[in-house]
Amino acid sequence: MDIEQKDKGVIAVLLKRFEHERYPRIKQLEEKVDKGAVLDQYDLSYLEQVLMDTHQVIAIVTRHPEYGSLAKETLLMYEDIMTKSQQNSKKSHKTTDC
Repeated sequence: MDIEQKDKGVIAVLLKRFEHERYPRIKQLEEKVDKGAVLDQYDLSYLEQVLMDTHQVIAIVTRHPEYGSLAKETLLMYEDIMTKSQQNSKKSHKTTDC
């Protein structure tokens, strides 16, 4: 099997995973931090796994830049979630310190 065929299969799997697993989970995490909560250990473990998987995605996007904007926007969503969680944590510590 040539690399183009392999890439097509991997892309199909990644897109299906994104649609059925990753995007719904992103929305859950986003809703959680938008309500003022912080990410727990389960959430952080999930994000760690996502970041480890990113290496495979980067290799695919390098060969198929048409998926670059989707990958970029997804990473920006994760970054926003982590930033909000950190801000919520700081707010929580300020409230309990008073």
